[in-house]
Amino acid sequence: MQRTREEMEALLSDHQQYRDALFCRGYLLMEDDSLDEKAYPFYGTWKEWNIQSYRLLVHPKQDVTVFEEGEQALLLIGHAYDPFTMCPDEKELLSTAAKALSESREAFFDCINGWTGIFVLFVLNREPFAVQDCAGIKALYYGTVEGHRTFTSHPQLVADLYSLSMDPFVRKLVTNRFYNIGNRYLPGDLSPYAPLKRMGANVTLHWDGDGFSVRRFFPNAPHPEITTEEEYQRAIEESARILSNGIRLASEKWERPAISLSGGTDSKTTLACANGLYDRFLYYSFQSKESEVRDSLAAQKICADVGITHRIYPIASENEQVEDFDVLKAILDHTTAYEKNLADNEVRKYIHFYRAELCDVEIKSWISEVVRVFFDRKYGIRMPKKLTPRHFSIFQTRYFLSPRLLHESDRLYRAFMERFGLTEAPYNYEHTDFYYWEVRMSNWGMQVASSQDMCHRVTFPFNNRKLMILMLSIPREKRIDDTMHQDIIKRTNHAISDANIHVKNNYFTSKRIWLEKIYYYYRTIPYRLFHR
Repeated sequence: MQRTREEMEALLSDHQQYRDALFCRGYLLMEDDSLDEKAYPFYGTWKEWNIQSYRLLVHPKQDVTVFEEGEQALLLIGHAYDPFTMCPDEKELLSTAAKALSESREAFFDCINGWTGIFVLFVLNREPFAVQDCAGIKALYYGTVEGHRTFTSHPQLVADLYSLSMDPFVRKLVTNRFYNIGNRYLPGDLSPYAPLKRMGANVTLHWDGDGFSVRRFFPNAPHPEITTEEEYQRAIEESARILSNGIRLASEKWERPAISLSGGTDSKTTLACANGLYDRFLYYSFQSKESEVRDSLAAQKICADVGITHRIYPIASENEQVEDFDVLKAILDHTTAYEKNLADNEVRKYIHFYRAELCDVEIKSWISEVVRVFFDRKYGIRMPKKLTPRHFSIFQTRYFLSPRLLHESDRLYRAFMERFGLTEAPYNYEHTDFYYWEVRMSNWGMQVASSQDMCHRVTFPFNNRKLMILMLSIPREKRIDDTMHQDIIKRTNHAISDANIHVKNNYFTSKRIWLEKIYYYYRTIPYRLFHR
């Protein structure tokens, strides 16, 4: 049920203790100075800056770093650290980036491509622009609302302030029963509210008197192609070093860091690369559904073999067991603009960790999926070299018995692919890898991380463009069968490799593969015949 601003205000009037959960770790940057920071949804608790002609309001739990020099200001919302220079300090990173920008745009992008973290970086000067972290995990929605240029992490925040109505297509899509079968995100750069668009990874957002534009800045060259065993071993060693450096910086940057574990390949790689730092982290898993029981027990067994303590947190199995479940679910649904359609077990999990205040930051692993040739494994077939808008649509959502919605999704993706330079793979990269990186991870991943913001910070040691270049340079056969990840694990911690514990991914069970393959052919073959 979608709630109005008035209904949310009434809810938070009755439950003032949960006001910090609404739009948690959010931000709003705009040129409208008429907003009342003491009213809903800020309640006088959000931090405020006035930078040039812009007004910035930031949730009290969100990190912000401002670097001003002359007529230029660099504004970083979120966190960043550089595993190449071993710099954990955002102020120093921004100073280095400003110096690089004074030399050239190429030097600037080379600088930030070495950063890991979750952030949006605004460069406010005569030609202002914004850029996100490697995978676009820190959300950036933008648009002109009532004549004001507006940038935000939460489109619902802007909708509440300016009484915006949900886009009719989005309403039909998110309320259709098939929507929850897919990954629960919107096509292209769509947001739930028409005046706002979503930015994505690897492009910059520019604005001037004529409006907004996006420009691709990455990649700007082909990636190397590793062909010899010697080159491969060097790449494994360098990948392990970068990951280990990032994890070390996280352990130094925050007082109470934690690593969440599932027992899967990506999770084991992160744990292995934390070798030598094991005393600095809390290790845990959770159980909110049946598959997580299996995953958490595997993670606990791996940790036992390594000799570190691992905790399992059981999540309440019934909504009635959770105090104020309906209130906090309403807050989460409103925060995610009714786009994410969170399952009840997910809501119970977020509420558990919101109350537990377990850590300052949680290290997660799933951006590593970008380099693992996901769709070839999922569908059990070699994906085409060039994807169509229909591929983009069905990778996102199962459009059963909804041809109008499917065709509208195709239309939106066609325009998105042209605008973002994704009609074909750039240089020698694979098209499906870029879909996973720039659409699935920058949309689905951003939505998940935004939901988890209610609990604590999240960071990813894999969220680094220079690391992505290196790992995508490794032959696909070593990426698709996890040889690359297994070799990183062997190099960094033999005990994890020797434990030989593997968690089977339900995506790749025989029955599911066949169902996915049938659906894939059913939706793509007729499209390709009529769109040659």
